[in-house]
Amino acid sequence: MRRPLAAVAVVLAVAATATACNDNTKPADPAATGKGPAAQAPSAPAQGQGDGKSGAVGGKVTVKGNKSGEQLDVTLKNWADPAKSDNKYTPPKPGKKYVAAEFEIVNTGTAPYADSPQNSASVIDAQGQKTNASTLASVAEGASLGADLKLAAGQKATGWIVFTVPENDTVKTVQFAMNSGLASQPGQWAVKK
Repeated sequence: MRRPLAAVAVVLAVAATATACNDNTKPADPAATGKGPAAQAPSAPAQGQGDGKSGAVGGKVTVKGNKSGEQLDVTLKNWADPAKSDNKYTPPKPGKKYVAAEFEIVNTGTAPYADSPQNSASVIDAQGQKTNASTLASVAEGASLGADLKLAAGQKATGWIVFTVPENDTVKTVQFAMNSGLASQPGQWAVKK
């Protein structure tokens, strides 16, 4: 009885790992696709526009989690399209390129933040395709934000999150949502190449 259960557990673990290592591309919610100009590099910090949930490169947005006290101020500090791999052995696959977003995350809530920023970030291209972060990629533009981030109230962290997209793709929007991307109020920024 134990061997069949162990075999099932191994099969499920392999399936979960294979799923986590795919291209992470899925259709985006058309309503979430941002349009508009954005600076390539930040100049003066731009505050979020409208409901405080959207902005441009250099802009700060406040996002909330699903639980009481979960709140972050997230700034998209920089955008690299294309981004360069920092390791000659891990270039993007043929027909693909890396793009990367540098985030500053400040825990402005009362609850501790413990999550994977890579799970929280995604990009949306001009066709509305949503792509999640590439957790195994790192870039020459700077240090990775890390896969396991813990911030007490008032603490901050800065780093890059990498995405793998088709080589001719034009990313229009970067998104960040708490609770590994499952929170209902994502922040978003318009970007351009």
